[in-house]
Amino acid sequence: MVADARKTKMCCPPQTSLLRGPKPTSMWNNPCVPVAALTAHSSLFLLACAAGTVLLLLVLIARLRLHPALALAVSAMALGVASGMPLHQVPLSFSTGVGNLMGHIAIVLGLGAILGRLLASSGGAAALGRALVEGCGPRGLPWALLGLGILVGLPVFFEVGLVLLMPIVAAAARRSGRPPILVGIPLLAGLSIVHGTLPPHPAAMLAATQYHADLGRTILWGLMVALPAGVLAGPVLGWLLTRLWNRKAARAEAFEEGPSLFEDAEAQAESSAVASAPEQVEPVPAPAGPLRAAAAILLPVALIFLGSWADALSAPRSAANRLLHFIGSPDVALLLAVLAALVTLGGRIQTGRHHGRELLRRLTAQSFEPIANVLIILAAAGGLSGILRDSGAAEATIALALGAHMPPLVLAWLLAAVVRISMGSATVAMAVASGVLAPMAGHVGVPPELLVLATGTGSLIFSQVNDPGFWMIQSFFNMEMKETFATWTVLETVLSVTGLCATLLLSAVLH
Repeated sequence: MVADARKTKMCCPPQTSLLRGPKPTSMWNNPCVPVAALTAHSSLFLLACAAGTVLLLLVLIARLRLHPALALAVSAMALGVASGMPLHQVPLSFSTGVGNLMGHIAIVLGLGAILGRLLASSGGAAALGRALVEGCGPRGLPWALLGLGILVGLPVFFEVGLVLLMPIVAAAARRSGRPPILVGIPLLAGLSIVHGTLPPHPAAMLAATQYHADLGRTILWGLMVALPAGVLAGPVLGWLLTRLWNRKAARAEAFEEGPSLFEDAEAQAESSAVASAPEQVEPVPAPAGPLRAAAAILLPVALIFLGSWADALSAPRSAANRLLHFIGSPDVALLLAVLAALVTLGGRIQTGRHHGRELLRRLTAQSFEPIANVLIILAAAGGLSGILRDSGAAEATIALALGAHMPPLVLAWLLAAVVRISMGSATVAMAVASGVLAPMAGHVGVPPELLVLATGTGSLIFSQVNDPGFWMIQSFFNMEMKETFATWTVLETVLSVTGLCATLLLSAVLH
């Protein structure tokens, strides 16, 4: 009997996960259950829990119209309870996941928001856009708009970049006589691809943090993926849709529209400026030029690159090496860029009131307001990731995926695409996919930077009626729903599929 007891003890060792720690006590590590039966039973049960979590998220967001942050929190708690975690461990795992994620990305997102607000308020972003568009001519206009979308999209959110640059699209559409959506497709492609794949944008930063990816390589390789995807979904798709519009008079009538929202906003801004001119305390300064704007955008990118390649540029552990690693960390790089922007762009703020330190302090405080919603969503997503890891559901999902021999990049893209189509949010899609797949990042022989890109491109696919961006594009361009599907939804799908193909090609070249 003693021998049998010892045998049973040896056959049922405490289970450990890929996540550097024991699993919480629950039914799957009961020593009375045979190991083989335990593994099969627990894996299937945890897979069902993970699938049920995604389904619950879909119902809460799409059906019950619950805010994504609340839906993520409810789903995370439900997963912890259903998977058999001790009840006292569920909130601890959730708060640990929130803290781990916010500790990496909160300050980065806040600094990026300040930089974007300074670019917008100083007129630098608009000046950069006008310089690119006016210098390229009609034939080069689509390529200029694509480059403008990528460049301006690096430091600002998609929505902010769109609002900043829509007057340029409106002016170009009036000159060409084409509908604004056909003119703006390259711009939308550039803004969308960098928003979905490149840090420091929230979803991409989340995935890079979850996968422990190097930010410098993620940005560099992301640009290699973004350029071909943007070209195909931007100038090429725009050219095809323009030819279709030119050939079919009915299609031209379908796109016929009155003034769009951004044209109205532009006119209102001009009239407001004229009306309020006599009341201004100080004269409005000249807006920032394109060179200042480009320098503000590219400075943090350059510093992050220096940090990533510090070992190639200097001797390891030397003073120069330590300095490059320091200034190349995302927090420090963005902090230095914001401080530089306060000096170079702060005196160009386009208002006649309260210039000086008080104005810059108010602008800094106001820049945090647009990202509050995103931060709460990402915090809840971090909590879900913590429970996915501690419950074993993420590990069970990974084991199934590895057993199916699906290429990890395709798996990351497919999971993000399924969540995106189901829930409509690219941010939620990247949060869920990266949370589930993060434990496998170091075990599949694929650079984690490519996993970020595969997840990001998957999160862009097929924007539809459950995506707030779908309705924003429809409203801004004053289109019917079918035209929004025929342009914006097609654009996002082309971006996603082309981005996956480019990521797979880059992976083959790197290997």
